Amino acid sequence: MPLFLIGSGVSFDLTLEGIRLLKECDEVFIETYTNPIEQTKIKALERLIGKPIVLLERTHLESSYLVNKAKSSKIGIIASGDPLTATTHITLVIEAKQKGVLVKVIHNSSIYSVAPARSGLQIYRFGKTASLVNPRENYKPTSSLDIIRENLSRNLHTLVLLDTEPKPMEALAALQMLKEFDSLCSGFVVLSRAGCDDEKIVYGKISELIKQSEIKNEKIDLGKPPFAIIVPAKLHPIEEEHLNQM
Repeated sequence: MPLFLIGSGVSFDLTLEGIRLLKECDEVFIETYTNPIEQTKIKALERLIGKPIVLLERTHLESSYLVNKAKSSKIGIIASGDPLTATTHITLVIEAKQKGVLVKVIHNSSIYSVAPARSGLQIYRFGKTASLVNPRENYKPTSSLDIIRENLSRNLHTLVLLDTEPKPMEALAALQMLKEFDSLCSGFVVLSRAGCDDEKIVYGKISELIKQSEIKNEKIDLGKPPFAIIVPAKLHPIEEEHLNQM
C-alpha cells in the first residue's frame, strides 16, 4: 500500500493533489513540532477530507511506526512546508523503499524559498542555513554563529531558523544572540509567519529593533512565531531598494 508524504506549505495551503490523496487515505497523520498549526485549520481540513487527522508524536515519525502501517493501509502524512526539506522525512522515505512500501511525495512551499522571496533577496546568494536553539541546561551550541561568520566572509546571506521546542523562540531572543553581527550588516530581516495572512516582515539594525521594542511610545511589533531571520551580506542595489521600502 502507498505512503503519501504531503507538504502543507508554509501557510497550511495544501495543493489540490494533496487534498485529493488525503481523501483516498485510510488514515491521515500530521506533524506539527517543526511548525505549530492552529487547531481551527486542522479541523477545517478534517471536514474537507471527511476523516480525522491524528497528531503525530516526534517519536512516531522517527520510528518504523508509519512505514509498518503503510504495509496494509493507505497512509497520509502531512508535513510542514515541503516534506523533503527535513532529514527526518528523507529517512522515512528511505526506510519505506527498503521495506517495499510505495512512497508518493507532494511538494509544497518551504521557508527556504519563501523567506528569500518575501524579503526580495536573491536566492542564489544564500549560504548554508543556520539554526538557533533555545538554550537548555548544559546545551548551548554555537555552531550556528560559525555558519553565519563563514557565510559573511564569502559575501553570502544566511537564513536563520529559530527553534520551536520546547516552545517557539521569540524574535527578540534570537536578535540578542546575533548582536555580534550588527556592525557587519546594514540590517536584519525578521520574518513572522511568512506566507500567512498575518505575515509581518521587519528590516533594521539589531540595536534599533531592540531599542524600539523597549521604548513604550516607539514599541515595534515583530509579529508572532514562528519566526525566521535573515542575516544579509553586502546588498545588491535592487535588494537594498526592496528592503528599504518595507
